[in-house]
This record gives sequence, structure tokens and C-alpha cells, in this order.
Amino acid sequence: MVNRTGITRRSLISGIATLAVMPSSLVAANVRQHSRKSNIWVSAQGDKAETYGIGLFNSGSATSREIPSGFRGHGVSLHPSNNRIVMFARRPGTEAIEVDLESHDHRLAFVCKKNRHLFGHGCFSADGKLLFNTETEIDTGRGLIAIRDANSYELLAEIASHGIGPHELKLLNDDKTLVVANGGILTHPDSGRKKLNLDSMSSNLCYIDSNSGKKLALHRLDETKASIRHLDVADDDTVAFAMQFQREAVAHDSLVPLTATHRLGDSLHLLKAPEAIVMQLRDYIGSVAINNKNRVVGFTSPKGSIAVFWNLKNGAFLGYHQLHDVCGIAVTEDQRYFALTSSNGQMRLLDAQTLKEDRAHRQHPDIRWDNHLLLTTG
Repeated sequence: MVNRTGITRRSLISGIATLAVMPSSLVAANVRQHSRKSNIWVSAQGDKAETYGIGLFNSGSATSREIPSGFRGHGVSLHPSNNRIVMFARRPGTEAIEVDLESHDHRLAFVCKKNRHLFGHGCFSADGKLLFNTETEIDTGRGLIAIRDANSYELLAEIASHGIGPHELKLLNDDKTLVVANGGILTHPDSGRKKLNLDSMSSNLCYIDSNSGKKLALHRLDETKASIRHLDVADDDTVAFAMQFQREAVAHDSLVPLTATHRLGDSLHLLKAPEAIVMQLRDYIGSVAINNKNRVVGFTSPKGSIAVFWNLKNGAFLGYHQLHDVCGIAVTEDQRYFALTSSNGQMRLLDAQTLKEDRAHRQHPDIRWDNHLLLTTG
């Protein structure tokens, strides 16, 4: 059973309950005044412990809200009902928080079992009954995928991720096959985020039967120091994935591709770009999103302050957009735009066909967007 006890956690829940009485009804009223659905921007937010939480921005009413979590979040997953989200703690955190998108009620969803920690990502099954999230067994470093009841968040089972440091995972369109980015880097809570195995690290992209835990396929890159971290899945099951190159672990100064695609049964396909663009990425990609309508995939590099785009079908490099510390990227529900966020509160919409910014929709709410962006409607 999931342990929800402890003085600090009771204090957190009490504080959250108190803050829940804030006038969210005013925000809801503003949303209802708009006949068209508004985009709801959701992300982990905050730049210090006392401000960590979830940031929400309603583009229709131009209202923002910050919900405290008590921990630094990373990825956010939307339940298929579109009425609630779960935010996972950043590695090596152990907690996740649930938020109702209409009432803004929020609660501690779960805490990892003993000897486990999170990697900040998860996904719901299409029928909304299960939640999958990446974890590690702290004592051994073994990567795991926890399978939870999507309502109670009770831990139902654990299956191997077939690698070390499992990070982002998604379900393919059969709602059965999981694809997970095993980053390959060993860490331990006692040493924080220090990388303990750079000499022997081994990253992979793995496909797993979520029912049996059976490994269906596992792929490694030729460049062993490229850590696969983030991915997205297209409607034809093409997987776009992103790497973070561990430059300190190599003796060469060659540029390394950080973006790639794959389909189950095929070989990995590295995406090419001009050298100047690859250099600006600074060995780091932070997030990835696919626009299915236009068959375009976008990646962000907060270290390089740039978002880069490729044609998903033929692998052609399409262009880039510069934005300070950009990491969040998502696609609007109508597939017309890529949405970008940065840590200084900036929000931008790029036309998915031309990649030009729609400046009329530029926003700059007082939210310190952190890492990944989720877009839904309300």
C-alpha cells in the first residue's frame, strides 16, 4: 500500500487544503464567459523551494494560478477525461500531486514505496484506468515502471524498464505497448544528482508489453555517452526521442546528434541539422512534441535557448526559434500551433506550418515555467 503518513506530509496536505479555499470560482466564471474553449497551459513552476508547485494559465481569461506542491515537479500527465492532472516530482523525489482542472482542488496523489524514487514522468492508459510512471530501485539502481490504479493511485504492480535511469515513457496507440527512454545514468539520493557511472553508462530505447512486462525490442545508440531522456509518440507510432550528451565523459570535441526517430521493427534514425544549430544545442535537449497534422516534430534546448524542428516523414530540418531558457513545448488541440514556455514566464505560439510566431498571442504571466509543458482546453 502507498504510505501517505508522516508529519511533513500531513502538514503539506493541510497547507494545500487551506490554499484550496482561494477564489478559484472567479477563474471558472471567467472561463465560462467564453463560448470558445480556451487553452489551459500547465507546467511545474517555481525557482526555489518555497515557490515550487504547478502553474496554470487560461489563455481565454488571461488568468494564472499557482498551486503549491512542496516539491519541485517535472512532468505533468493529463487523465483521458481531461479533468485532472498528475505532476511527478523531479528526480530523486518521491511524491506526486493531483489537481482537478475545474475546481483546482488538489491532493497528494501518492508517495513511492520504500527504496524507490521517481524520475518525473508518467502516462495514463487510454481508458483512464491505469497510471504508469518511471521509478528506480535505489539499492540496486534497477529501472522500474510502476503500474497504479488511476483513481486511488494504489500500486498494483512493478515491471522492469530494462535499463538504468528510466525517464519519459509513453504508450503506443495499441494502448498496450510502452516505449521508455532509459537514460543509462546511475544516481543515488545520498549523492543528489551526481552521475555515478559515466564510464559504463548504457542508454537505450525500450519497448515493453505493459501486461506481461516482456521486452519487445531494445535499441542503443552508437554514441554510448548520449543519454536518451525524452520522447513523444505520433499517431502512426513513430517515436521521436531526444538525448543529453555527457560531454565530460568523452575525450573528443565532435558534435553529436541529439534528436532521432524510430518505429518498432526499424532501425534508429538520427535527425540531421546544420552544424551551427547542433552546436547551439549545447549537448542538451529538454523536451519533445509532435504535431500530427503537419507531421512536424519540435525539440527544445534550454541550455541553447532554442527550439528546433524537423519534418517527421522525411527527416528534413525545417527551422528554429530562439527563446531564452526554452524547455516547455506542446501542441495545441487544433494542431495549429506549437506552444513554447521559458523559465522567465514567456509563452509563445508558433504556426505549425510556417514556424513563425503569432505575436498577437504572446503572453508573459508571472509564472516561472519549469521543464515540461502540457496543453489542454477548458
